[in-house]
Amino acid sequence: MLPNVVGMSQHADGGFMATKPYAGGGAYIKRMSDYCGGCVYDPKVRVGERACPFTAGYWAFLQRVRPRLEDSPRMSRALRGLDRIADLDAVVDQERSRGAAAP
Repeated sequence: MLPNVVGMSQHADGGFMATKPYAGGGAYIKRMSDYCGGCVYDPKVRVGERACPFTAGYWAFLQRVRPRLEDSPRMSRALRGLDRIADLDAVVDQERSRGAAAP
């Protein structure tokens, strides 16, 4: 179990042991915890001053690693979500300027 948990948390094994990276956006964090209670960011907003860094970072991360994850059946739903985001280019540019996404 330990190698799988470490592989999931860091996706350090290149996906050989874990079938998907353990990553989530602001909506997931809000639903599964109480961390968003006093936060100034909105998990539903991806771009702008009120954009949740976890939400924007999640979508920018998926866009960046999409070629590596396209063959994973467990990632197909999340990757299809990328195709529905009209402002994806703005999200990726914003996160790149924040330094959260690699060029």
